[in-house]
Amino acid sequence: MSHFEDYFDNTFKQLKPPKRELPILESGENYVLVAGDFFGIQKFIFERLSTKNAAKVLRAKSAFIQLYTDYLAKYICYALNIEESYILSITAGKFEILSQASDTEVTIKKVQQSVDSYFMEHFFGLSGVSLCCVVCQKEDFESKTEYRNLRERISNGVEENKFHKFNLIEQSDFVMHYDDGVDNQTLCDVCNIRKRIPKNDTCKICNGFIELGKKLVKKEQSVATSDDLNITMDGFNVWQKTLDAKIKSYILHQEYSKPADFETLAQNSCADLDTGIKSLAILKADVDSMGRFLRESDVTDSFENFALFSESLDNFFSLYVPSVMRKKYRNTYTVFAGGDDLFLVGAWDEILRLSREIHKEFQKFIKGKLSISFGIALAKPSHPIAHLAHYTEHLLEASKGIDAEKNAITIFGETVKWKSYKEAFDTLQKEFDTLNNDDTNTAFLYRLLDFCEMSKKVKEGNIEATMWKSKLRYSFSRNNKNLGETFFGVLDNAIEKNPSQTKIFLCEFIYKRRD
Repeated sequence: MSHFEDYFDNTFKQLKPPKRELPILESGENYVLVAGDFFGIQKFIFERLSTKNAAKVLRAKSAFIQLYTDYLAKYICYALNIEESYILSITAGKFEILSQASDTEVTIKKVQQSVDSYFMEHFFGLSGVSLCCVVCQKEDFESKTEYRNLRERISNGVEENKFHKFNLIEQSDFVMHYDDGVDNQTLCDVCNIRKRIPKNDTCKICNGFIELGKKLVKKEQSVATSDDLNITMDGFNVWQKTLDAKIKSYILHQEYSKPADFETLAQNSCADLDTGIKSLAILKADVDSMGRFLRESDVTDSFENFALFSESLDNFFSLYVPSVMRKKYRNTYTVFAGGDDLFLVGAWDEILRLSREIHKEFQKFIKGKLSISFGIALAKPSHPIAHLAHYTEHLLEASKGIDAEKNAITIFGETVKWKSYKEAFDTLQKEFDTLNNDDTNTAFLYRLLDFCEMSKKVKEGNIEATMWKSKLRYSFSRNNKNLGETFFGVLDNAIEKNPSQTKIFLCEFIYKRRD
């Protein structure tokens, strides 16, 4: 039935979404497919956010995107007077609705104006939702060629509308309204842009995020309402949404149902060791060449294929990855997980181990049809989270730029392919696992990093740098004779053939030994 039908083996069968079916359509009739896309997600989550209070609201702001998207999709059905069964999909800040209402495009234009006003008033236009309408017919869903064309028209329509954000050209009298009387004593401690509620450290919007964040870490079932989220459109205030596993994701929490702060996550680094640095790691990952895959595979041959693929992929990131975090990597925090990307924060050593597991499991899940690239940064918990988000994005871009196929990771100043990194890691790990703290000193390990840099220069044509081999032999024989020739041979071969990959391994090993 579907291109991905055989992807759900015993490991991933719980991620298989229920079968999606189109509403009954009439031949020859015109329909309008309404597509919505939440844009400016990174700005919405991170812009002007203080590091001190980031953990209180980051996951809540990400969950808000999911909740608002659900609210808006159902409001559109209400405004068009159609059943919610006409919602074709809602995933990761995007939705699609099929309508036959004669006034659909006029209604959607009015909805867009209301949405724009909401985001201007509450979030100053840093983000919003772009709506577009695409006329279609039953035949567009029945023909492989026509459905592919429909998907392209939807994608182009959403992107084109983003060039007309908030339609400011037509709003010549538009004036941005900020809170009055804001100073250092009345400024919200979280967003640093709105005015505090009287006798509180936060504004109304951020206070709502904090309260939502508390609900997200509670074990018992809870719901979010439109009142909780400070959203209402034309009296549509009966909406509520159960906070299910997708929305809750995973966050390490402290007592009183509060998300753990970043200082706690950092201090929990290397919890099973007597040594190791205390630091955060920030992970950003994204599926490679998704657009090309959709164009060239049979995913877009039918509505059923596309729905199964999209929801299954979303389930991997929004359900499977958080479940792994909850079971094995508890000192972590989900900022965003869904669609085809991830943004995680946590104790640095757990994030590194988690990245390797995510990559391995994703390859099993997708049967090698797609790859995923990572950017990972280490930082102190006091570092501005907005800066870290931008920096990690640059690291991910470096991974994406390695070659046309990608499937890379950038960390510790190096960008390498996952395959060569894993091969080098496994080989070196096997030897280094036999060491104890007395087998080698830290100075020798840092010299190995120097040899990796010299080996890289040899590959660039620097003849003088070939001295690293004799320096390695001298340093090894002087300090580590007891390790034996096998250990030396593994080091020599790894530094020669995979200096960047070896550097990544050594950095992780050294950081686990440092006090």
